[in-house]
Amino acid sequence: MEGTEAKPKKGSEALCLEGGGGLPFIVSEVPRKSLIIKEGEYFLYTYENGDMTHGNRAGLGLYYRDTRFLSTLETRLEGTRPLFLSSSLERGYMANIHLSNPDILEEDRTVIPQDVISIRRSRLIKDGLVERIYIRNYHSAPVHVRLSISMASDFADIFEVRGMRRPKRGRVHRPRVKESEVILSYTGTDGLRRSTRIVFSRPPAEIRGGRAGVEAVFPFLLTTDEVDYIDLHVIPLEEGEEKKPAKYLEARRELRRSYEEWIEPATRIDTANNVFNLVIQRSLRDLRALHTRTPYGEILVGGVPWYSTPFGRDALIACYMTLMVKPELARQSLAFLASFQGSKVDDWRDEEPGKILHEIRRGEMARMDEIPHTPYYGTVDATPLFLILMSEYLKWTADMETFRRLEENVNQALRWIDEYGDQDGDGLVEYARRSPLGLANQYWKDSGDSILLPGGRLPCMPVATVETQGYVYYAKRRLGELYLDLGYRERGERLLAEAEEVRRKVEELFWDEELGFYVLALDGEKNPVRVVSSNAGQLLFTGLPSPERARKVIERLMEGDMFSGWGIRTLSEKSYYYNPMSYHNGSIWPHDNALILRGMKRYGADEACLRLVEGLSTACLRMENLRLPELFCGFRRTLYDEPVPYPVACSPQAWSSGSVFLVLQSLLGITPDAPRGVLYVNKPCLPPWLESVRINGLRVGTSRLGLLFRHEEGATVFSVTEKQGDIRVVIEE
Repeated sequence: MEGTEAKPKKGSEALCLEGGGGLPFIVSEVPRKSLIIKEGEYFLYTYENGDMTHGNRAGLGLYYRDTRFLSTLETRLEGTRPLFLSSSLERGYMANIHLSNPDILEEDRTVIPQDVISIRRSRLIKDGLVERIYIRNYHSAPVHVRLSISMASDFADIFEVRGMRRPKRGRVHRPRVKESEVILSYTGTDGLRRSTRIVFSRPPAEIRGGRAGVEAVFPFLLTTDEVDYIDLHVIPLEEGEEKKPAKYLEARRELRRSYEEWIEPATRIDTANNVFNLVIQRSLRDLRALHTRTPYGEILVGGVPWYSTPFGRDALIACYMTLMVKPELARQSLAFLASFQGSKVDDWRDEEPGKILHEIRRGEMARMDEIPHTPYYGTVDATPLFLILMSEYLKWTADMETFRRLEENVNQALRWIDEYGDQDGDGLVEYARRSPLGLANQYWKDSGDSILLPGGRLPCMPVATVETQGYVYYAKRRLGELYLDLGYRERGERLLAEAEEVRRKVEELFWDEELGFYVLALDGEKNPVRVVSSNAGQLLFTGLPSPERARKVIERLMEGDMFSGWGIRTLSEKSYYYNPMSYHNGSIWPHDNALILRGMKRYGADEACLRLVEGLSTACLRMENLRLPELFCGFRRTLYDEPVPYPVACSPQAWSSGSVFLVLQSLLGITPDAPRGVLYVNKPCLPPWLESVRINGLRVGTSRLGLLFRHEEGATVFSVTEKQGDIRVVIEE
């Protein structure tokens, strides 16, 4: 079937899976705290002291294009590990680490007492790792010490790091050593030579082999209060690439300027709460860190460390969330994903014509077809989300030039929904894995055990999840309205009628009177997965449920088995496969909550919105770096003073960073209609801890707006502080 234009058989028999399928994720060591910095296609993941110990099982490393180019980085002072004092992340590309010396002994005699030598590691990512190590002597006497740096690379593919076994590996070559340079290299099974070029700012006194590969030794003779430094450059190279070592101060200035230029055109948000202002700044900087230029275009990647690569669903949702602040992110990601839109039926990659990709990888295993990610298309919802983002982007920008350029991609996506998405001809969009290494579950909860029938049985394929139908409804309704506005009456009315039919089917097939809620999914034998899950909450932002059922869904979501006090769980505590420590079966995902909150506000449930915001905002304040991670555990707030972290959650993560802006847009009641030159404001409601919100430079079409929202006599009121262009601000009831 591969490479053909064959279509799925409508009404075919259901396929019952015997295993979860997909790729393993095994990290046997989880650092209590870690440091992650990223820029472009490079990221560095280390312990909080800046090191990566030899043979660590945490997946630490310097990565480039899905390959670990540095797996060991250990610093020693006189052969002893320095004492950790603190670390900080100034920007997504930069970290500062402060260390000091332990007692330095000579023949059981202390020759240098503890905490008199300061070691400061200032590092950034610019075409690899650039690190400046400062050594300062605070002792009352001169000191003579040796700093050693051990380095090695296993050149492991990121899927190998995550636990996947390979039938064969390439060949690691002996290190090549020059005066102040070391070259580590590897020839992969794909025939590509990969190299790690390590350059020091001055020649070491000695470079020797060690248990961790190579070890460079630098002597320092420092008088009282004297400071000295060395620069370390680690440059990943694929065969044919040439990159010069970046100069530390020049690279730092260039990166800082790059951030400023990226943030400058964004909508400016300032509130009366200084801590919330820091959250906004952090979220915007994290989005900049995740914004990646690739040889194929620009896109928001999923998150670091494990998902620093283009993901269709992640990028589309994150861009939807950030339209209020950076609409150009949507334009760039839409263009990127359109360029990889499926063109044929390919079972190995779960590809079909018109389908939007799930994930793309560029490492050795992808190049050798050991994994299907070249790209991999196993996602049921990225295609309708592509259409939703396009329609919402037009509502904010009225950018018909982009729409015309991508109109055929829109048409292909619509055809995929009708011809391939509906696998058994029942009018619903379903998924079923065909690739042996594909994902068993292909909706947003894509872990292998995220849908279970009673007794732990896996569902029969194909599976139709409830929120996916909502995405399809929303996409067709929005596009139907667009085509009517463009004068394509027949097509517009047909899409609106199709959207209404999706609504009818969902209300008829997914609503469960006994639960008083929408079921999670229907399997291939049309067995309902009768659990209360957050998926029905996401249905709200699409506007599909009737007002009466929406009210019931909102009330149910805010009951104690779903709302933990920190946020809404993915699965009810009462469900037969609930686990608050699982990836998808009881954990809390900020992006999920932000989409649900958007739906709550749509149905006028302001009280529920404010309760949810209080939980999420308090959780955010308790998180490291004032950053909402990919997810956290679903334990009750009454049991723990702080939200319980999920061990291998990505942080930063694109749709978690974007959640802050969608939550704020929802609370402010902002809805744009750029083609008609209108911005609607519907019953804004600020929480008690947020006295005012000032927005400047809000772009709606070619117009610019300034708005001020504030508390006044127990209500939230707003005023227009600035207006450029023909935009009208309309109070919507």
